[in-house]
Amino acid sequence: MIVLGIGGILGHGAAALVKDGELAAAIEQSKVVRRATRGELPMEAISGCLTLAGVSAADVDTVAIVRPLSPNFHLQLRSVFPASRVVLVEHQTAHAASAYLASPFEEATVLTLDRGGDIRCGSLWEAVDNRMVLRKELFYPDSLGDLYG
Repeated sequence: MIVLGIGGILGHGAAALVKDGELAAAIEQSKVVRRATRGELPMEAISGCLTLAGVSAADVDTVAIVRPLSPNFHLQLRSVFPASRVVLVEHQTAHAASAYLASPFEEATVLTLDRGGDIRCGSLWEAVDNRMVLRKELFYPDSLGDLYG
């Protein structure tokens, strides 16, 4: 299975590709194009991930994105990956999954804290055997990330 994750569209766009459960590539758009690209599909980062993984857009089974963006964004995404399933991943879930699933641990407690991504500003997860169960959420304005910032 090949999964392409796209994130940071509203700030630092990036793409990561997982092939058969292993991270095959991860590229931040601004590192490739040498400029900020807010609100745009990070096409150069996506292309680089596909190249590094040795796959084509047609090979991608699932495209995961973090935020629901404009309908035009979804149409553009569908035009690049017409055969792929597109899934929307909640902001804190994306943070937790990127930490746990890339770790060497079979079991972990995962804590995420940020300023207020999508109103939620933190979460506590119990993770076992690549499954995560949400135990607690924090909501803005109770944000430790905002206090720290």
